[in-house]
Amino acid sequence: MAAPITDKDREEVRRLHAAGQSRNQIARAIGRSSSTVSKIARDEGLRFEGGARVAPATAARQLDLAEHRRQLVGRLYGRASANLDRVEATEYVRVELLPTGRPVRLISDEPPAQDERHHSQAISSYLTSAARLVEIDAGTGTGEVRSMLTDLARGLRAAFADADQAETDEGADTRG
Repeated sequence: MAAPITDKDREEVRRLHAAGQSRNQIARAIGRSSSTVSKIARDEGLRFEGGARVAPATAARQLDLAEHRRQLVGRLYGRASANLDRVEATEYVRVELLPTGRPVRLISDEPPAQDERHHSQAISSYLTSAARLVEIDAGTGTGEVRSMLTDLARGLRAAFADADQAETDEGADTRG
């Protein structure tokens, strides 16, 4: 029969997992089986799915992506601003092609309605995209909301299942 799991075993598993050791490496280091390490990890809320070894690389990649998103947000705001500046300028310059294919520059006080609508749509698209990128880093995106609602639904199902079980148990007690 295997020796009982000690607090020292748990501490070593936590420490070695945090250091990036694999399940098998930890098992060898503490002189336990990999299934014992798995049990301790499960009890401690630790995971090994490619896990501990790649955690630092994953964290670094997430930081790189977050920085890239921040840069994109800045660029999107810049594009939105440039479009708005163009619409609000004292002169609106556009190029049209003559039937001969020759381009001609047209200058007016305001953009034609169709051009203004196109700029407005572009501005809206840039700002919406920027807001979505900001939501990702803030953790308020729709994926986070869906995940939270999924967790809430699971919790409610478990609570109702526990309540139903308690009622069933009470019924059995009163009949017995």
